[in-house]
Amino acid sequence: MQRTESFTTQSAISAHSHNSRHSRSQSEASLIDSDEEDTLFANRTKSDSSLTPEQALIHMIKVMMGTGMLSLPLAFKHSGLWLGMALLPVICSVCIYCMRQLVYSAHFVCSKTGQEKIDYANVMRKAVEMGPAWIHRWGYLAKQLVNVNMFIAQLGFCCVYFVFMADNLKQFFDETSTIHISQAGWIALLLIPILLLCTIRHLKVLAPLALIANIVYVVAVAIVIFYLISHLQPSNSLPAVGDWRNFPLFFGTVVFAFEGVAVVLPIENQMDQPQHYISPNGVLNTSCLIVLALYMATGFFGYVAFGDAVKDTITLNMPNTVFYQTLKIMFVGCILISYPLQFYVPMERVEKWISRKIHPERQTFLIYFVRYSMVVFTCLLAELIPHLSLFISLVGAFAATFLALVFPPAIELLCCYAKGKLNWKIWLKNSLLLVFALIGFTTGTYASLVEIAKAFGKEDDTKA
Repeated sequence: MQRTESFTTQSAISAHSHNSRHSRSQSEASLIDSDEEDTLFANRTKSDSSLTPEQALIHMIKVMMGTGMLSLPLAFKHSGLWLGMALLPVICSVCIYCMRQLVYSAHFVCSKTGQEKIDYANVMRKAVEMGPAWIHRWGYLAKQLVNVNMFIAQLGFCCVYFVFMADNLKQFFDETSTIHISQAGWIALLLIPILLLCTIRHLKVLAPLALIANIVYVVAVAIVIFYLISHLQPSNSLPAVGDWRNFPLFFGTVVFAFEGVAVVLPIENQMDQPQHYISPNGVLNTSCLIVLALYMATGFFGYVAFGDAVKDTITLNMPNTVFYQTLKIMFVGCILISYPLQFYVPMERVEKWISRKIHPERQTFLIYFVRYSMVVFTCLLAELIPHLSLFISLVGAFAATFLALVFPPAIELLCCYAKGKLNWKIWLKNSLLLVFALIGFTTGTYASLVEIAKAFGKEDDTKA
Protein backbone atom coordinates (compact mmCIF):
# COMPACT_ATOMS: atom_id res chain seq x y z
CA MET A 1 0.00 0.00 0.00
CA GLN A 2 1.40 3.37 -0.96
CA ARG A 3 1.04 6.08 1.68
CA THR A 4 0.64 8.71 -1.03
CA GLU A 5 -2.56 7.06 -2.21
CA SER A 6 -4.33 8.25 0.94
CA PHE A 7 -3.51 11.85 0.08
CA THR A 8 -4.95 12.12 -3.39
CA THR A 9 -6.56 15.26 -4.66
CA GLN A 10 -9.68 16.60 -3.02
CA SER A 11 -11.84 15.53 -5.92
CA ALA A 12 -10.69 11.94 -5.63
CA ILE A 13 -11.30 11.88 -1.90
CA SER A 14 -14.66 13.59 -2.04
CA ALA A 15 -16.36 12.40 -5.23
CA HIS A 16 -20.05 12.82 -4.68
CA SER A 17 -21.92 11.73 -7.76
CA HIS A 18 -25.30 10.26 -8.59
CA ASN A 19 -23.78 6.79 -8.79
CA SER A 20 -22.17 7.05 -5.37
CA ARG A 21 -25.51 7.95 -3.81
CA HIS A 22 -27.02 4.72 -5.14
CA SER A 23 -24.12 2.75 -3.63
CA ARG A 24 -25.01 3.74 -0.07
CA SER A 25 -25.95 0.96 2.30
CA GLN A 26 -29.56 0.12 3.06
CA SER A 27 -29.09 1.50 6.57
CA GLU A 28 -28.13 4.94 5.28
CA ALA A 29 -30.91 4.93 2.71
CA SER A 30 -33.40 4.06 5.45
CA LEU A 31 -32.55 7.27 7.25
CA ILE A 32 -31.84 9.66 4.36
CA ASP A 33 -33.38 9.49 0.89
CA SER A 34 -31.32 10.30 -2.19
CA ASP A 35 -33.19 13.53 -2.89
CA GLU A 36 -32.56 14.74 0.67
CA GLU A 37 -28.82 14.16 0.79
CA ASP A 38 -27.73 17.35 -0.98
CA THR A 39 -29.72 19.39 1.54
CA LEU A 40 -28.68 17.43 4.62
CA PHE A 41 -24.99 17.50 3.66
CA ALA A 42 -25.00 21.08 2.40
CA ASN A 43 -21.87 23.19 2.73
CA ARG A 44 -21.29 24.94 6.04
CA THR A 45 -20.07 28.48 6.58
CA LYS A 46 -16.30 28.49 6.16
CA SER A 47 -14.24 29.74 9.10
CA ASP A 48 -10.58 30.02 10.08
CA SER A 49 -10.82 26.67 11.91
CA SER A 50 -12.42 24.79 8.99
CA LEU A 51 -10.70 21.57 7.89
CA THR A 52 -10.11 20.58 4.28
CA PRO A 53 -10.73 16.92 3.32
CA GLU A 54 -6.97 16.35 3.30
CA GLN A 55 -6.57 17.76 6.82
CA ALA A 56 -9.54 15.70 8.06
CA LEU A 57 -8.00 12.57 6.54
CA ILE A 58 -4.71 13.28 8.29
CA HIS A 59 -6.47 13.63 11.65
CA MET A 60 -8.55 10.46 11.21
CA ILE A 61 -5.56 8.31 10.27
CA LYS A 62 -3.39 9.71 13.05
CA VAL A 63 -6.06 9.13 15.69
CA MET A 64 -6.61 5.48 14.75
CA MET A 65 -2.94 4.60 14.15
CA GLY A 66 -2.12 4.65 17.83
CA THR A 67 -0.90 2.29 20.50
CA GLY A 68 -3.70 -0.20 19.88
CA MET A 69 -2.32 -1.13 16.46
CA LEU A 70 1.07 -1.98 17.96
CA SER A 71 -0.63 -4.34 20.45
CA LEU A 72 -2.50 -6.31 17.78
CA PRO A 73 0.14 -9.09 17.58
CA LEU A 74 -0.64 -9.82 21.23
CA ALA A 75 -4.36 -9.76 20.36
CA PHE A 76 -3.68 -12.41 17.69
CA LYS A 77 -2.01 -14.51 20.39
CA HIS A 78 -5.27 -14.32 22.37
CA SER A 79 -7.47 -15.29 19.40
CA GLY A 80 -5.22 -17.62 17.45
CA LEU A 81 -3.54 -16.73 14.16
CA TRP A 82 -6.22 -17.49 11.58
CA LEU A 83 -9.23 -16.75 13.74
CA GLY A 84 -7.74 -13.36 14.51
CA MET A 85 -7.17 -12.74 10.80
CA ALA A 86 -10.86 -13.49 10.16
CA LEU A 87 -12.33 -11.62 13.13
CA LEU A 88 -10.27 -8.42 12.84
CA PRO A 89 -11.86 -7.18 9.56
CA VAL A 90 -15.30 -8.24 10.81
CA ILE A 91 -15.06 -6.20 14.03
CA CYS A 92 -13.51 -3.22 12.22
CA SER A 93 -16.20 -3.33 9.51
CA VAL A 94 -18.90 -3.24 12.17
CA CYS A 95 -17.17 -0.23 13.75
CA ILE A 96 -17.05 1.59 10.39
CA TYR A 97 -20.72 0.80 9.81
CA CYS A 98 -21.63 2.26 13.21
CA MET A 99 -19.54 5.38 12.52
CA ARG A 100 -21.55 5.96 9.36
CA GLN A 101 -24.78 5.43 11.29
CA LEU A 102 -23.68 8.15 13.70
CA VAL A 103 -22.83 10.67 10.96
CA TYR A 104 -26.09 10.13 9.07
CA SER A 105 -28.10 10.33 12.29
CA ALA A 106 -26.32 13.56 13.24
CA HIS A 107 -27.28 15.20 9.94
CA PHE A 108 -30.85 13.95 10.23
CA VAL A 109 -31.11 15.49 13.70
CA CYS A 110 -29.61 18.76 12.43
CA SER A 111 -32.20 18.86 9.62
CA LYS A 112 -34.96 18.65 12.21
CA THR A 113 -33.51 21.15 14.69
CA GLY A 114 -32.15 23.69 12.20
CA GLN A 115 -28.58 23.34 13.46
CA GLU A 116 -25.49 23.36 11.26
CA LYS A 117 -23.48 20.98 13.40
CA ILE A 118 -23.95 18.88 16.52
CA ASP A 119 -21.83 16.78 18.87
CA TYR A 120 -22.23 13.11 19.78
CA ALA A 121 -23.94 13.66 23.13
CA ASN A 122 -26.55 16.02 21.72
CA VAL A 123 -27.26 13.65 18.83
CA MET A 124 -28.24 11.10 21.48
CA ARG A 125 -30.32 13.65 23.41
CA LYS A 126 -32.25 14.87 20.38
CA ALA A 127 -32.77 11.32 19.10
CA VAL A 128 -34.30 10.31 22.45
CA GLU A 129 -36.50 13.42 22.46
CA MET A 130 -37.72 12.55 18.94
CA GLY A 131 -38.41 8.94 19.94
CA PRO A 132 -41.51 7.44 21.58
CA ALA A 133 -43.31 9.77 24.00
CA TRP A 134 -42.50 7.68 27.06
CA ILE A 135 -38.72 8.29 26.73
CA HIS A 136 -38.80 12.02 25.85
CA ARG A 137 -37.98 13.07 29.42
CA TRP A 138 -34.83 10.92 29.43
CA GLY A 139 -33.08 12.97 26.75
CA TYR A 140 -30.81 14.89 29.13
CA LEU A 141 -29.86 11.71 30.99
CA ALA A 142 -29.01 9.98 27.69
CA LYS A 143 -26.81 12.95 26.75
CA GLN A 144 -24.88 12.71 30.01
CA LEU A 145 -24.51 8.95 29.57
CA VAL A 146 -22.68 9.58 26.29
CA ASN A 147 -20.57 12.30 27.91
CA VAL A 148 -19.53 10.03 30.78
CA ASN A 149 -18.52 7.24 28.39
CA MET A 150 -16.70 9.77 26.21
CA PHE A 151 -14.69 11.02 29.16
CA ILE A 152 -13.86 7.51 30.37
CA ALA A 153 -12.84 6.29 26.91
CA GLN A 154 -10.81 9.30 25.80
CA LEU A 155 -9.04 9.79 29.11
CA GLY A 156 -8.42 6.04 29.17
CA PHE A 157 -6.75 6.33 25.77
CA CYS A 158 -4.61 9.16 27.13
CA CYS A 159 -3.57 7.04 30.14
CA VAL A 160 -2.53 4.22 27.80
CA TYR A 161 -0.44 6.71 25.81
CA PHE A 162 1.48 7.61 28.98
CA VAL A 163 2.21 3.94 29.73
CA PHE A 164 3.18 3.15 26.13
CA MET A 165 5.62 6.04 25.89
CA ALA A 166 7.11 5.30 29.31
CA ASP A 167 7.63 1.59 28.49
CA ASN A 168 9.42 2.39 25.23
CA LEU A 169 11.54 5.19 26.67
CA LYS A 170 12.58 3.01 29.60
CA GLN A 171 13.63 0.13 27.36
CA PHE A 172 15.44 2.49 24.96
CA PHE A 173 17.58 4.16 27.63
CA ASP A 174 18.10 0.96 29.62
CA GLU A 175 19.54 -0.78 26.56
CA THR A 176 21.44 2.07 24.90
CA SER A 177 22.76 4.23 27.76
CA THR A 178 23.65 4.40 31.43
CA ILE A 179 20.41 6.29 32.17
CA HIS A 180 18.12 4.04 34.19
CA ILE A 181 14.80 5.57 35.20
CA SER A 182 11.80 3.61 36.38
CA GLN A 183 8.59 3.42 34.38
CA ALA A 184 6.93 5.69 36.96
CA GLY A 185 9.75 8.21 36.53
CA TRP A 186 9.30 8.32 32.76
CA ILE A 187 5.56 8.81 33.13
CA ALA A 188 6.23 11.82 35.35
CA LEU A 189 8.80 13.28 32.93
CA LEU A 190 6.37 12.95 30.00
CA LEU A 191 3.98 15.23 31.83
CA ILE A 192 6.00 18.30 30.79
CA PRO A 193 5.78 18.02 26.95
CA ILE A 194 2.19 16.79 27.11
CA LEU A 195 1.14 19.82 29.17
CA LEU A 196 2.73 22.07 26.53
CA LEU A 197 0.97 20.30 23.64
CA CYS A 198 -2.40 20.42 25.41
CA THR A 199 -2.14 24.22 25.52
CA ILE A 200 -3.18 24.06 21.83
CA ARG A 201 -6.98 24.26 21.64
CA HIS A 202 -7.74 24.07 17.88
CA LEU A 203 -7.37 21.04 15.60
CA LYS A 204 -6.29 23.21 12.67
CA VAL A 205 -3.16 24.26 14.56
CA LEU A 206 -2.34 20.60 15.18
CA ALA A 207 -2.75 19.62 11.50
CA PRO A 208 0.91 20.30 10.49
CA LEU A 209 2.18 18.35 13.51
CA ALA A 210 -0.26 15.54 12.74
CA LEU A 211 0.96 15.44 9.13
CA ILE A 212 4.59 15.12 10.21
CA ALA A 213 3.63 12.51 12.80
CA ASN A 214 1.68 10.55 10.17
CA ILE A 215 4.68 10.44 7.84
CA VAL A 216 7.08 9.42 10.60
CA TYR A 217 4.63 6.85 11.95
CA VAL A 218 4.03 5.26 8.55
CA VAL A 219 7.79 5.07 7.91
CA ALA A 220 8.32 3.48 11.34
CA VAL A 221 5.45 1.02 10.81
CA ALA A 222 6.81 0.14 7.36
CA ILE A 223 10.23 -0.60 8.89
CA VAL A 224 8.64 -2.75 11.60
CA ILE A 225 6.51 -4.68 9.08
CA PHE A 226 9.56 -5.20 6.83
CA TYR A 227 11.45 -6.59 9.81
CA LEU A 228 8.53 -8.86 10.73
CA ILE A 229 8.23 -10.19 7.17
CA SER A 230 11.96 -10.89 6.99
CA HIS A 231 11.92 -12.76 10.33
CA LEU A 232 8.83 -14.91 9.95
CA GLN A 233 8.69 -18.23 11.75
CA PRO A 234 6.74 -21.29 10.52
CA SER A 235 3.09 -20.41 10.98
CA ASN A 236 2.09 -24.04 11.49
CA SER A 237 3.69 -23.88 14.93
CA LEU A 238 1.09 -21.31 16.02
CA PRO A 239 -2.48 -22.17 16.99
CA ALA A 240 -5.07 -21.30 14.35
CA VAL A 241 -7.65 -20.82 17.12
CA GLY A 242 -6.63 -19.67 20.58
CA ASP A 243 -8.03 -20.33 24.03
CA TRP A 244 -11.67 -19.25 24.03
CA ARG A 245 -11.21 -17.68 27.48
CA ASN A 246 -8.91 -15.10 25.89
CA PHE A 247 -11.28 -14.10 23.07
CA PRO A 248 -12.72 -11.19 25.11
CA LEU A 249 -9.20 -9.75 25.47
CA PHE A 250 -8.88 -9.86 21.66
CA PHE A 251 -12.21 -8.05 21.31
CA GLY A 252 -11.24 -5.30 23.77
CA THR A 253 -7.87 -4.72 22.12
CA VAL A 254 -9.37 -4.47 18.62
CA VAL A 255 -12.11 -2.05 19.70
CA PHE A 256 -9.49 0.03 21.50
CA ALA A 257 -7.29 0.03 18.39
CA PHE A 258 -10.17 1.27 16.24
CA GLU A 259 -10.44 4.22 18.58
CA GLY A 260 -11.56 6.90 16.13
CA VAL A 261 -15.30 6.87 16.85
CA ALA A 262 -15.15 9.65 19.43
CA VAL A 263 -13.51 12.08 17.00
CA VAL A 264 -15.77 11.23 14.04
CA LEU A 265 -18.17 14.11 14.68
CA PRO A 266 -15.66 16.66 16.04
CA ILE A 267 -13.62 16.30 12.84
CA GLU A 268 -16.69 16.19 10.58
CA ASN A 269 -18.13 19.27 12.30
CA GLN A 270 -15.06 21.30 11.36
CA MET A 271 -15.39 20.55 7.64
CA ASP A 272 -17.14 23.21 5.56
CA GLN A 273 -17.94 20.52 2.94
CA PRO A 274 -19.29 17.59 4.99
CA GLN A 275 -20.32 15.56 1.92
CA HIS A 276 -16.61 14.94 1.35
CA TYR A 277 -16.47 13.17 4.67
CA ILE A 278 -19.27 10.63 4.25
CA SER A 279 -19.18 9.83 0.51
CA PRO A 280 -18.26 6.20 -0.36
CA ASN A 281 -14.67 7.17 -1.21
CA GLY A 282 -14.56 10.07 1.21
CA VAL A 283 -12.56 10.80 4.34
CA LEU A 284 -14.24 8.31 6.70
CA ASN A 285 -14.12 5.21 4.51
CA THR A 286 -10.69 6.00 3.07
CA SER A 287 -9.04 6.51 6.45
CA CYS A 288 -10.67 3.44 8.01
CA LEU A 289 -9.75 1.09 5.16
CA ILE A 290 -6.12 2.28 5.09
CA VAL A 291 -5.85 1.73 8.82
CA LEU A 292 -7.57 -1.69 8.63
CA ALA A 293 -5.00 -2.90 6.08
CA LEU A 294 -2.18 -1.80 8.38
CA TYR A 295 -3.88 -3.50 11.35
CA MET A 296 -4.10 -6.84 9.55
CA ALA A 297 -0.47 -6.72 8.42
CA THR A 298 0.85 -5.71 11.84
CA GLY A 299 -1.21 -8.23 13.81
CA PHE A 300 -0.59 -11.20 11.51
CA PHE A 301 3.12 -10.73 10.78
CA GLY A 302 3.88 -9.64 14.35
CA TYR A 303 2.46 -12.82 15.83
CA VAL A 304 4.08 -15.05 13.20
CA ALA A 305 7.48 -13.40 13.76
CA PHE A 306 7.58 -13.55 17.56
CA GLY A 307 5.03 -16.24 18.39
CA ASP A 308 4.16 -16.67 22.05
CA ALA A 309 7.08 -14.40 23.01
CA VAL A 310 5.21 -11.35 21.68
CA LYS A 311 5.01 -8.53 24.24
CA ASP A 312 2.40 -5.93 25.16
CA THR A 313 3.47 -3.77 22.21
CA ILE A 314 5.46 -4.99 19.23
CA THR A 315 8.09 -2.26 19.68
CA LEU A 316 9.32 -4.00 22.84
CA ASN A 317 10.19 -7.09 20.77
CA MET A 318 12.50 -5.26 18.35
CA PRO A 319 16.23 -6.11 18.36
CA ASN A 320 18.67 -4.35 20.68
CA THR A 321 20.43 -2.33 17.99
CA VAL A 322 20.72 1.44 17.60
CA PHE A 323 18.63 1.45 14.43
CA TYR A 324 15.69 -0.50 15.80
CA GLN A 325 15.91 1.12 19.22
CA THR A 326 15.62 4.51 17.48
CA LEU A 327 12.26 3.36 16.15
CA LYS A 328 10.96 3.47 19.70
CA ILE A 329 11.72 7.19 19.85
CA MET A 330 9.92 7.69 16.54
CA PHE A 331 6.84 5.92 17.87
CA VAL A 332 6.97 7.86 21.12
CA GLY A 333 7.04 11.14 19.20
CA CYS A 334 4.03 10.13 17.10
CA ILE A 335 2.00 9.01 20.12
CA LEU A 336 2.94 12.26 21.82
CA ILE A 337 1.17 14.13 19.00
CA SER A 338 -1.85 11.82 19.28
CA TYR A 339 -2.39 12.73 22.93
CA PRO A 340 -3.80 16.26 22.30
CA LEU A 341 -5.97 14.86 19.47
CA GLN A 342 -7.63 12.39 21.84
CA PHE A 343 -7.68 15.01 24.59
CA TYR A 344 -9.56 17.43 22.31
CA VAL A 345 -12.82 15.46 22.50
CA PRO A 346 -13.57 15.65 26.26
CA MET A 347 -12.11 19.14 26.51
CA GLU A 348 -14.42 20.37 23.76
CA ARG A 349 -17.39 19.46 25.96
CA VAL A 350 -15.82 21.14 29.00
CA GLU A 351 -15.10 24.34 27.07
CA LYS A 352 -18.67 24.52 25.77
CA TRP A 353 -19.99 24.22 29.32
CA ILE A 354 -17.59 26.91 30.57
CA SER A 355 -18.57 29.27 27.74
CA ARG A 356 -22.24 28.94 28.75
CA LYS A 357 -21.95 29.02 32.54
CA ILE A 358 -18.90 31.11 33.44
CA HIS A 359 -18.37 34.86 33.20
CA PRO A 360 -16.26 35.74 30.10
CA GLU A 361 -13.47 37.31 32.15
CA ARG A 362 -12.86 34.00 33.98
CA GLN A 363 -13.31 31.62 31.05
CA THR A 364 -9.75 31.54 29.71
CA PHE A 365 -8.20 30.88 33.11
CA LEU A 366 -10.71 28.15 33.93
CA ILE A 367 -10.34 26.45 30.53
CA TYR A 368 -6.58 26.11 30.93
CA PHE A 369 -6.89 25.13 34.59
CA VAL A 370 -9.22 22.25 33.67
CA ARG A 371 -7.01 21.22 30.74
CA TYR A 372 -3.87 21.01 32.88
CA SER A 373 -5.75 19.31 35.73
CA MET A 374 -7.06 16.57 33.43
CA VAL A 375 -3.59 15.95 31.97
CA VAL A 376 -2.23 15.52 35.51
CA PHE A 377 -5.15 13.19 36.33
CA THR A 378 -4.39 10.90 33.38
CA CYS A 379 -0.73 10.89 34.39
CA LEU A 380 -1.59 9.79 37.95
CA LEU A 381 -3.98 7.11 36.69
CA ALA A 382 -1.26 5.75 34.41
CA GLU A 383 1.01 5.51 37.44
CA LEU A 384 -1.60 3.40 39.24
CA ILE A 385 -2.29 0.89 36.41
CA PRO A 386 0.98 0.40 34.51
CA HIS A 387 -0.02 -2.85 32.72
CA LEU A 388 -0.30 -1.73 29.09
CA SER A 389 -2.02 -4.65 27.34
CA LEU A 390 -4.60 -5.20 30.09
CA PHE A 391 -5.31 -1.48 30.35
CA ILE A 392 -5.88 -1.39 26.59
CA SER A 393 -8.31 -4.32 26.69
CA LEU A 394 -10.22 -2.88 29.66
CA VAL A 395 -10.67 0.59 28.14
CA GLY A 396 -11.66 -0.93 24.79
CA ALA A 397 -14.22 -3.34 26.23
CA PHE A 398 -15.68 -1.10 28.94
CA ALA A 399 -15.95 2.39 27.47
CA ALA A 400 -15.07 2.25 23.77
CA THR A 401 -17.62 -0.51 23.09
CA PHE A 402 -20.53 1.71 24.11
CA LEU A 403 -19.31 4.65 22.05
CA ALA A 404 -18.44 2.59 18.98
CA LEU A 405 -21.05 -0.19 18.93
CA VAL A 406 -23.95 0.43 21.35
CA PHE A 407 -24.98 4.07 21.01
CA PRO A 408 -25.00 4.40 17.16
CA PRO A 409 -27.52 1.56 16.54
CA ALA A 410 -29.72 2.87 19.38
CA ILE A 411 -29.62 6.38 17.89
CA GLU A 412 -30.52 5.08 14.43
CA LEU A 413 -33.52 3.20 15.83
CA LEU A 414 -34.81 6.40 17.40
CA CYS A 415 -34.19 8.47 14.26
CA CYS A 416 -35.97 5.90 12.09
CA TYR A 417 -38.89 6.02 14.54
CA ALA A 418 -39.00 9.81 14.22
CA LYS A 419 -39.05 9.50 10.45
CA GLY A 420 -41.71 6.79 10.44
CA LYS A 421 -39.42 4.23 8.81
CA LEU A 422 -38.90 1.83 11.69
CA ASN A 423 -39.60 -1.58 10.12
CA TRP A 424 -38.69 -5.12 11.15
CA LYS A 425 -35.51 -5.17 9.04
CA ILE A 426 -34.12 -2.09 10.80
CA TRP A 427 -35.15 -3.57 14.16
CA LEU A 428 -33.42 -6.87 13.39
CA LYS A 429 -30.21 -5.32 12.07
CA ASN A 430 -29.73 -2.95 14.98
CA SER A 431 -30.79 -5.54 17.56
CA LEU A 432 -28.08 -7.88 16.27
CA LEU A 433 -25.52 -5.07 16.49
CA LEU A 434 -26.57 -4.34 20.07
CA VAL A 435 -26.41 -7.99 21.12
CA PHE A 436 -22.94 -8.33 19.57
CA ALA A 437 -21.76 -5.18 21.39
CA LEU A 438 -23.20 -6.14 24.78
CA ILE A 439 -21.66 -9.62 24.67
CA GLY A 440 -18.28 -8.05 23.86
CA PHE A 441 -18.70 -5.46 26.62
CA THR A 442 -19.63 -7.99 29.30
CA THR A 443 -17.06 -10.66 28.53
CA GLY A 444 -14.29 -8.21 27.63
CA THR A 445 -14.65 -6.14 30.79
CA TYR A 446 -14.82 -9.22 33.03
CA ALA A 447 -11.82 -10.92 31.43
CA SER A 448 -9.73 -7.73 31.62
CA LEU A 449 -10.52 -7.14 35.30
CA VAL A 450 -9.70 -10.76 36.14
CA GLU A 451 -6.34 -10.54 34.36
CA ILE A 452 -5.52 -7.19 36.02
CA ALA A 453 -6.25 -8.73 39.43
CA LYS A 454 -3.97 -11.66 38.58
CA ALA A 455 -1.20 -9.29 37.44
CA PHE A 456 -1.30 -7.31 40.68
CA GLY A 457 -1.40 -10.58 42.61
CA LYS A 458 1.79 -11.77 40.91
CA GLU A 459 3.48 -8.47 41.75
CA ASP A 460 2.55 -8.84 45.42
CA ASP A 461 3.91 -12.41 45.44
CA THR A 462 7.17 -11.22 43.87
CA LYS A 463 7.61 -8.45 46.46
CA ALA A 464 6.84 -10.88 49.27
